[in-house]
Amino acid sequence: MVQDTRFDTDFTFTVNILNECLVLIPDSEDIRTMKQQNQQQQAQLSDIKLQLQALLIE
Repeated sequence: MVQDTRFDTDFTFTVNILNECLVLIPDSEDIRTMKQQNQQQQAQLSDIKLQLQALLIE
């Protein structure tokens, strides 16, 4: 059974499963930048959704 596990590092990784083992592959700087941008955009989208819900409730 795979459980959600979180640990903080200064790097981002792509996680693959190979022969029943987890393999962590460090992301390139470009991939890291894209992931950070995506995370920021997701946070902005969540904020917009909350604001829209608040407007609809009023």
